[in-house]
Amino acid sequence: MTTGTKIKMLREKKRLSQEELAHAIGVTQTTIGNWEGGKSIKHEYISKLAEKLDTPIDYLLITQPNVSSQTSAETTSIIPNFEISIKAPNHLFENLNKKIDLLISKFEQNQK
Repeated sequence: MTTGTKIKMLREKKRLSQEELAHAIGVTQTTIGNWEGGKSIKHEYISKLAEKLDTPIDYLLITQPNVSSQTSAETTSIIPNFEISIKAPNHLFENLNKKIDLLISKFEQNQK
């Protein structure tokens, strides 16, 4: 997973727009879009991003290989977490998000 993908995923998880994140760290919305698209990030902004997205700097910087969409049963069994992304206006999915969070927490409790 690339740094840009992680930024986008974390930003969406916190329900921030590119513009809101940009304002919070002192850059433009275009800059956030460029970073999410794979452009390099100046070192001065890495710590600001990590702080605003509540994640360690190392997580943003370490690139992980993508998992193939055609995974085997063996691969699937060792992946402990998963995430579903749905693009739509936030107000349409507030109740759905609560239900999904509840399902995920119950799933995690059953895994322990």
